[in-house]
Amino acid sequence: MVQISLSDLIDESMPTDVYLILKPDMRSTFDLDSPLRTPGFNPTGEVLRLRNRPYGKGFQTLGILVIVAALASCGRVAPTFEPGNITVTSTPAGAAIFLDGADSGNFTPFTFVGLDADLYEISVILPDFISTPTSIPVDLAPLDDITLDFALSQTGLSITSEPAGAAIIIDGTDTGQVTPATIGGLSAGPVEIALSLDTFLISPAVFSADVTEGAVSTVPTETFTLRPQRTVILEGFANTNCGPCPQLTDNLVAMSNKPQFGPDRVLYLEFSVNWPNPADPLFLHNQSENTDRFTDYFVLGAPALYTNGVQLDDALDAPAMEASLLADLQTDPGFWIDVTADFTNPSIPVTVTLDPAANVDLTGTSLFVALYERVIDFDERGLTPGTNGQTVFHHIFRDRVDVPAALGLLTAGTPEVHNLTLARGDWPLDNLVVVAFAQRDSDHAIIQAGSHGEAAESGGTP
Repeated sequence: MVQISLSDLIDESMPTDVYLILKPDMRSTFDLDSPLRTPGFNPTGEVLRLRNRPYGKGFQTLGILVIVAALASCGRVAPTFEPGNITVTSTPAGAAIFLDGADSGNFTPFTFVGLDADLYEISVILPDFISTPTSIPVDLAPLDDITLDFALSQTGLSITSEPAGAAIIIDGTDTGQVTPATIGGLSAGPVEIALSLDTFLISPAVFSADVTEGAVSTVPTETFTLRPQRTVILEGFANTNCGPCPQLTDNLVAMSNKPQFGPDRVLYLEFSVNWPNPADPLFLHNQSENTDRFTDYFVLGAPALYTNGVQLDDALDAPAMEASLLADLQTDPGFWIDVTADFTNPSIPVTVTLDPAANVDLTGTSLFVALYERVIDFDERGLTPGTNGQTVFHHIFRDRVDVPAALGLLTAGTPEVHNLTLARGDWPLDNLVVVAFAQRDSDHAIIQAGSHGEAAESGGTP
């Protein structure tokens, strides 16, 4: 008789379970003292379960084939797999049953017969009811006959938010769920709801709601206002004859297309310098204010890039740029900047509101307000490209308020409003954006920003 050790057949790296069905006369074929066998294996039984080993499906098949080949060489009968059953019930009955996230088309109570030994995720849905638990994982072994029961309740809260993903806190306890979610198992009566989302400020801090027995009460999305605690701004400096400058534009566009850097969190605009091409049409449009900006920063080369007023060592280092943005987004300035504007007038009336959640001293800080165009296509406008070949430009500076307003002490709960005017120019109205930011005079640090005209903005509507 050939003695086969399971540890010789099953690799120690295997992750899921392997089941072997053994006839009574086959038990001596295997080394039942193998450390891989199921603890408490009954030698008189027929099922040998090899537990929790990390392997891929291909390796599993290989292992089984080795066992089959070994048994065949001994004149033995190869092991077989037998199916199992899962019965799903609920109280009340009539809930749709989902198998691995897919609607099975069956309703509780129901028995799935002849399922392969495998891992399954079972859940049920009954309209207006909350399932407890929400789903049950099943590790089905051969010949298993398992019953799962779901308790369905109509007492709870349905909570949503925009953006989604906020942690839901009920009566000071984190529920472990995030919006949108339905929280079941609550007792009827008043509860206090709070939301939490990293780098966002949420108002109100706490909302009181009543839970009604036998009902799922809805907390509307507009109950909570979620806003990024900070909007960061990038300023680029380029020229149509600057060889590497198109790469700066590409980096900024790619960054802005990532969800974590939407325009409610990150804004950018590009200024034009007068070298190496003093005839750059983007510079010539507003020579004095482009010059003011690069002189103020003491820009000596192009491309150059500033994050919240601080120059990056390498303007084309996209990972460093994004890391800087993520770090700046962690800071709470204590106030928001909301911007509204009317682009239908030749002179654009702009309202900038500083809305403090806490007392903030902005003494020595100025309010910079500017207009930019989202996209400028040289071919469409009949403009001559420079030597770098770039013809499409993004977020190009056009005008600014001549004298930035001096800021001072902001008092919590008391908004400060500034009414200003910008020159619209002869540009498509749907291509215009107004940006405003508070910048410290001494070191150029930008503390907070806001915009009007972007798809998602800090205040107002496009």
